[in-house]
Amino acid sequence: MKVTILNSDESLNDNTAAFAEAFFIANLLFVGIFYLALWVLYFLRYQQTSIIAQTHLTQCLMASSISTAIFIAINSYIVVTTGYASLNALFSLEVYYMLVVPLFLILGIIGFTNAIKGISFNYPLIGGLLRISNQQV
Repeated sequence: MKVTILNSDESLNDNTAAFAEAFFIANLLFVGIFYLALWVLYFLRYQQTSIIAQTHLTQCLMASSISTAIFIAINSYIVVTTGYASLNALFSLEVYYMLVVPLFLILGIIGFTNAIKGISFNYPLIGGLLRISNQQV
């Protein structure tokens, strides 16, 4: 894990990484509005922010897209098959909220604390995928 620290002036003036991580954590609990807020933050601040904040923002957007896609897939499956008043729906949503959300939440909390400190943080799988795609470009 490569750790990069921002200059004190840059880290105090640029809160994009912390906002991205906070929107990612909020999206885990309230799917929808915070996912859109993360996209708005991406389009408004990506070009003007530091490399570390760009990395935080991109990783948060990817992780948020993955968790939102899983949530939508589970709900679509429930609607198409048995409906919400079934044991299948209960089990599916319990698995999502008991396994998927805590895994992403742990990464979001670690990323948030590093973003506040101005330290780069790479999500285990997502950070590796980003590095591979950046090297190919």
